[in-house]
Amino acid sequence: MGSKYIKTNPIFFQNIRMTNGIKERKCTKCQEWKPETTEYFYMRNKSKPEKGFGSECKICTRDRFQKWIENNPEQYKITTKNKNDNMSDTTRVIRRKLANKQREDGYQKEYQNNNPDKMKKYSEKRRHKNHKINKTEWENCKKYFDCKCAYCGLPLSEHYFTRKGVTKLGDFHREHVDHEGNSDLSNCVPSCGSCNDQKWKFTLDEWYNENNPKFSQERLDKVIKWITEDYKQYIEEYIPKRKYKERNKT
Repeated sequence: MGSKYIKTNPIFFQNIRMTNGIKERKCTKCQEWKPETTEYFYMRNKSKPEKGFGSECKICTRDRFQKWIENNPEQYKITTKNKNDNMSDTTRVIRRKLANKQREDGYQKEYQNNNPDKMKKYSEKRRHKNHKINKTEWENCKKYFDCKCAYCGLPLSEHYFTRKGVTKLGDFHREHVDHEGNSDLSNCVPSCGSCNDQKWKFTLDEWYNENNPKFSQERLDKVIKWITEDYKQYIEEYIPKRKYKERNKT
């Protein structure tokens, strides 16, 4: 039951029509007619274009996949981890270079402006990933790493960033070593903007290894020592800002 079955099935022809010389396909999900092109439909198999297009339009396919992720978060996490584990070093390098190029070309900024709803959902999800550490813990964390980026060693005194055409000195990012891990001091290291962007959702092993030009075995050992042992010397009980203010008033 491959492409031959599909093209001899009457339902296949019911979902295809010609309008003003343009071939259109009817999405089996939303029932809308759209041009049968890669702009509106995914190919069944990119390496075998003769198999044609899928039955759902791109929008419906993405919505269905997003709903599956929301309903199966653990399975998605396992699937993503297996995919990353089996990824070759060459592929990882290519993906990082592509991501950097998209940032430099302004593609990411354009995508954010064109997809405000998606960015809003992403921002809401990221709010839960903020570190719950106080100022004292953060200062001790930076001092532990000699006020340098834990990954590349850039001093805080040289951590400049440009925003809206203005360049100024800024603080390090409170980096999650494990993207899906805790949000306390046990999973926090200081990171410059460049390393924070490049690491993204990659695991420490995937991103920070000998293939990374910023890699240093000494710095890696220090990160591991911090998140496994030394953070315990500085971690304090987390108190939300509201409760902290109420307690200080009394």
